[in-house]
Amino acid sequence: MLDWRAEMVIDHGVLDDDHRQTHELIRRFLALPGDDDQRARATALLERLRDLSLQHFAREEKVQMAIRYPLLDEHRAQHRRMIVLLSEIIEQVEARESAFSFGYAKSKADQLLPFWFMEHLAKADLALKLHIAKTPTVMRALAR
Repeated sequence: MLDWRAEMVIDHGVLDDDHRQTHELIRRFLALPGDDDQRARATALLERLRDLSLQHFAREEKVQMAIRYPLLDEHRAQHRRMIVLLSEIIEQVEARESAFSFGYAKSKADQLLPFWFMEHLAKADLALKLHIAKTPTVMRALAR
């Protein structure tokens, strides 16, 4: 997964803080070995990631509504799909009696999570950055 870079900055505020935390949680998940004794740690990281994502998505959608972002519905749909996906990954990682071993479920998550984060950031959130830059007054009001 790429290191955090200045090009990833969206608002120099709470959205970027969320993105950095998300990035770090994914990096920590990726660093875990695929051994079964890591299942509880992996589940805890994924649950924190899902909780943070829910909070972040609500904040981001509030910003999008305030600036009348034209792609809000599409962006919101991507967020909902990610929460469903994270919940499915958590289910597979938690499941001890499953067709999926922990190592297999983790290896799939290792591929999917960084891809989704970078893809969503590059295509959806960076497009939002342009609209945020056009509405500094709204952003300052939201920051209060």
